[in-house]
This record gives sequence, structure tokens and C-alpha cells, in this order.
Amino acid sequence: MKKNRAGNEWFKEKEASTSTRPYRLTFWCLTHFPRWLMNGLIYLVSFYFFIFDKRCRHESIRYQKTLKAFNPSIKGATPFRQVVAFAVNIVEKIDCWTNPISLKNIHNNGDVQVLVDHLNQGKGAFVIVSHLGNSELLRSLANKNEIGVAKPIPITVLSDRDVSSNFSKAMTQISKHFYLNTINVNDITPATIERIQETISQGGLVVCAGDRLSKNKKERVLRHSFLGKEAPFSYGAYYLVDLVAAPVYFIWGFRKNSLTLSRDYEMTVVKAKSSVGGSRAGREKRMNDLLDEYVKKLEEFVQLYPCQWYNFFDFWMFPNSEANGEKK
Repeated sequence: MKKNRAGNEWFKEKEASTSTRPYRLTFWCLTHFPRWLMNGLIYLVSFYFFIFDKRCRHESIRYQKTLKAFNPSIKGATPFRQVVAFAVNIVEKIDCWTNPISLKNIHNNGDVQVLVDHLNQGKGAFVIVSHLGNSELLRSLANKNEIGVAKPIPITVLSDRDVSSNFSKAMTQISKHFYLNTINVNDITPATIERIQETISQGGLVVCAGDRLSKNKKERVLRHSFLGKEAPFSYGAYYLVDLVAAPVYFIWGFRKNSLTLSRDYEMTVVKAKSSVGGSRAGREKRMNDLLDEYVKKLEEFVQLYPCQWYNFFDFWMFPNSEANGEKK
């Protein structure tokens, strides 16, 4: 009999910080300390969490064992390095919103110009991001109107406000724009769909993560092999994308140096080839085709940036224990 791992679902994990103070302190340090000192502090804080946060350490080991079994040639990824990269990611998210990034700090790859041309024609799109790398780069650029488009682009972000609530509260205190045009994924209604469609019709972008399950409908998932093991992906996210039926782009933002707070990034944009929108009869196939494209790219980039994976839970555990062949 296997142990039921239901407690390891990402939305059941408690936030590491129990107040907004650590984030506000980080903001203060960013505005008063030089970068070299901030990097030193990041390593000290990371060491503390690595020693005392057993869950974070355990899940990092699980992920890296899976990654190295999938590709034994990967070097340089260790649990401590991953924790450091995550700490840098939290600090740079605060940095992005207090001191917006410029295009000069970003090296663009893939279909960036394709997306820019699309937006310049006044057409909207759906963007699928992940918890690999920094998904805030696009929002930071858009907030400063520096995405290379001739006019301001409206962006609506689907995010889970119930997770990392203290971080979110701190960010709203730091930047009034943090929650601007965001929708809680746990409160999707017909009115929400209309708002999303309105953003698309106005030539804007709707952004959602493709690698997290829905908290309210966690039992309904799409299955796909990821790093050699079957994993659950959000049914609702891909259903919504197909329902809205707008062009789809995958976007990733990475620090060139995973372990250092710097403003040197790689942003990759990939235009999805899979078709979306159409008859209900073909919806499941379209959703799975899109997911297949997304996962293949996710696998490609996680091997290039193995330390910038920020899903610290059992990614391969299905919410319904029976789906894993487990019994209570």
C-alpha cells in the first residue's frame, strides 16, 4: 500500500512567510543596498531555508532526480542552487515592479517579432507562461510600455490570489499596478470570460500559467508525459484558451546567470502551431495538441535552465489518489 501524497498538492502548501514584513524589508534593501551586497544576503537567506525548510529541499531533490533520469548529461543543478535561484527570483520580481526593466536588458529569441507585428496590427493574443523562469518580465515591460509595440497594450493576467497572499499584499503596497487587470483564477465566471474576450478584441494580451492545476477543479486534469513521467496539467487553462480561440504564444523569461541578481535576461517567444477554437467535438483533441506543444517546449527549456524551476511540490502527483494507482 502506497502512502497517499495528497498533502503535497501545491495549493495546500503554506506560504513560507507569515507576514508581509520580509518582502517589504527586501524592497527597502533593494533601494538602499548595492547589488553585490544583495547577492550576499540572498545566499545567506537561501542557506537558512535550505537547512530548515524540509519540504522545499525534499521536492527539489525529487525534481532533480527526475530531471537527471530524463537527461543524465545535465550538470550544475543541485537542490541548494535551485533554492538560491528561487530566492533571486523573488527579489527580482520585487525589483521588476519597483524599477521596471528596459528592453536593453533583454535578449529576445524566437517569435518575438512575430508577436510584436501581430500586436501592431491591433490583434490580441493568449499567452501561456510557466513557473520556469520569471513570468513577470512581460508585465514589467508592458507596465513601462516597453514591449516594442507602437501603442500601449492592455494585459489581463489570470493568477491565483489565494497562493502567496502575503507576497501579493506586500506587492500591492510596493506597486499600485501589481493587481491592475488581474483576475483570480479561482473565481472564473461568464463575466470573466467576457472581460477576457474584451481584452483580446482590444488588441491586448491575456496571460495564464500552463503548469498549475485549478484549485477548485483539481480532479479534472489533462495528462501528459513530462521529463519521462506522466504529470497532471490544468484542464481549465487549456479549455479557456480553446474557448476564447485567440492566437496562442508561449513566453519564457530567464536570467542568464541563474544564481545572481542581475538585469541580463533571455526572453523566448514561441507562436503555437496548434489550432484553437472550433466545434465541441474536437475540443479535447485541440486542447491536448496545444498541451503537447507547450510541454515539449517546457522540457526543452527546463534542461537549459534547470535551477530556474520554481514548482516546489510533487509535480507528478495526481490530485485524485486513484489516478496514481494509490489507495488510502
